[in-house]
Formats: sequence, C-alpha cells, structure tokens
Amino acid sequence: MTSSDTMKPALASLARTCEAIANGRFDEVEELYQVITDEGVEADIRALAETFSGMVVQVEAREFHSSQLIAELTETKRQLEAAEAKLRKENAELKTRLDKFEVTYDKEQAQAEIEQVSDSDYFRSLQSRAKDLRSRYKS
Repeated sequence: MTSSDTMKPALASLARTCEAIANGRFDEVEELYQVITDEGVEADIRALAETFSGMVVQVEAREFHSSQLIAELTETKRQLEAAEAKLRKENAELKTRLDKFEVTYDKEQAQAEIEQVSDSDYFRSLQSRAKDLRSRYKS
C-alpha cells in the first residue's frame, strides 16, 4: 500500500469530520482521533487533524460555558421575578393599609367647626381674658 493509498481515506475522513464540525455536529470527532493516531498517515495531515481536534475542544468548552451562563441567568431571572412579585404584593398591602388611614380635609367642614368654637361663650371668655392680660402687660 502506498502513501497515497493511506492518504486519500485519511483526507476524506478529515474533510467529512471538518464539515460536520463546521455544521455544529461534534459526534464524528472520533474520526479525528483515528487520523491523529494512524502512523500510516503523513505527519502534516495528523498535525492538521490534531489542530482541528484542539479547536473542537475549545468550541465545546465555550458551548459548555455558554450553557452554564444561560442556566445562571435563567435562575437569576427567576429570582428577580419572585422578588418583583413579592414587592408587588407588599406594595398592594401597604396601599390598602394607607387607604384605611387616609384622612380627607374638608374646608367647609373645618370652617364650620371653627365658627362653632369661636361663637361659643367659653371662647369669647378666653378672648376677653387674653385681651385683659395683654393690656396689663403693655401698661
């Protein structure tokens, strides 16, 4: 068997595997390892297969890291949504409590109460005493 005879299948295998990798299919990576370990394949081709193998490892590591980040972000989103729901509930409860304590100021009613107090004999008596006291201290 000549060097050319072992090269053609190795190159064809390498080409198929690289195409699969380019399309996101990493299940054919084993063929790379067969090319790398086949002593009958030229060193340059084995080195190329090894380079592709290294790239596959890096891509898989990035994909794993990305999936971990996505999982963490999903959990963080879930926690934020739970916190938001809790805050909405607390705000609603506080608004209900505030509505119970709400005091309205009615100007007409306040004016009527002031007139009622100021028209009383007791208030007039207090006014008179205050006037007398002021006049004593001025003299």
